[in-house]
Amino acid sequence: MNKAITILSVALGTQVILAGALFYNSQNSFKTQAPVSLLSLEQQAITEIKLQEGDNENALTLVKNGEDWHLAEYPTLPLLDHKVSALTNTLINSKVNWPVSRTQASHERFKVADDNFEKRITYKLANDEVEVILGESPSFKKLYARNGDNNDVFTIDFSAYQLSVDKNDWLNKSLLSVKDISEINQAGLAFEKTEIKQKAISDKNVDKSSALPDIINAKTSTKISVETAWQVKAPAKLPEGQTLDTARIDELIEQFSSLTVTAIADQEIVFEDIEKLSVKDANGKQFDFEFAQHEDSYYVKRSDFEHWFSLAKAQFENLANFKANDFFINPSDDESKQQLSNETGKQTDTETSD
Repeated sequence: MNKAITILSVALGTQVILAGALFYNSQNSFKTQAPVSLLSLEQQAITEIKLQEGDNENALTLVKNGEDWHLAEYPTLPLLDHKVSALTNTLINSKVNWPVSRTQASHERFKVADDNFEKRITYKLANDEVEVILGESPSFKKLYARNGDNNDVFTIDFSAYQLSVDKNDWLNKSLLSVKDISEINQAGLAFEKTEIKQKAISDKNVDKSSALPDIINAKTSTKISVETAWQVKAPAKLPEGQTLDTARIDELIEQFSSLTVTAIADQEIVFEDIEKLSVKDANGKQFDFEFAQHEDSYYVKRSDFEHWFSLAKAQFENLANFKANDFFINPSDDESKQQLSNETGKQTDTETSD
């Protein structure tokens, strides 16, 4: 009896040791497992990317043209670089370790099933397709993901908000802005930015011991400063007795520099009245703008793009209502305004002192 107990005890101890060894090896293997890529594809070989949302029948397709990516429906419009990079770089280079599940039965639970998913991205190459399915988020900035070729489900570092099937979420909203404007033209009247050279003569080094101002050893220096200023472009002339309100022109330039659209407009809209004006940048490239209103919505178009875009009301009013003649001011009116301002200031000071 004692002998049997001894044999059983030895056998049990051996099993415990073996189990411990196996557990240790598995844990050690987990810690040393090198991360691998979720997807296996050559980035440069991708020609098209299709993005789908599980609860949306509409899909978004990006196509590659040379080195640039565009919306399939709008091949001339620039996109947001960080949005494109999320698909063409970040997601492709996602690394994974051990799967959270290896069974097809778990796909529904993580929302990475073929017919039940949050997002599905299909990368098209010359003769192949690679698919990745994104599911629910287990925690902040993390998603469940599955390569469409197998059942393994992993957790990756990625944010779902980066992917949308709404075309306007991908559009570079500043595509119509113009920097460094050198000319503005409205209804044939133009303002242009010109360089004005001014000479400044300095007599710092004149020999003060000399009694004669033009003594031969007197030293003077001439400096030429270059400034830019707005003026009426010929053949038009500044109206007699008036000056150019350059401060208002600078405000208008800032509006063009910060111009942002909100969306691609519906191409079926027919506009009754269209306001037009043109600008040139520092390189002399001309951009013709058109502004229009339809009911309570506002739109803008630029000559180098075929599409109209929606525009915020405030920006529309600042640009569409521009009239070149409004930028001429009468100096006497300006002085009256300044005098009124000064008198108001004095009156306020008097009331304060009383």
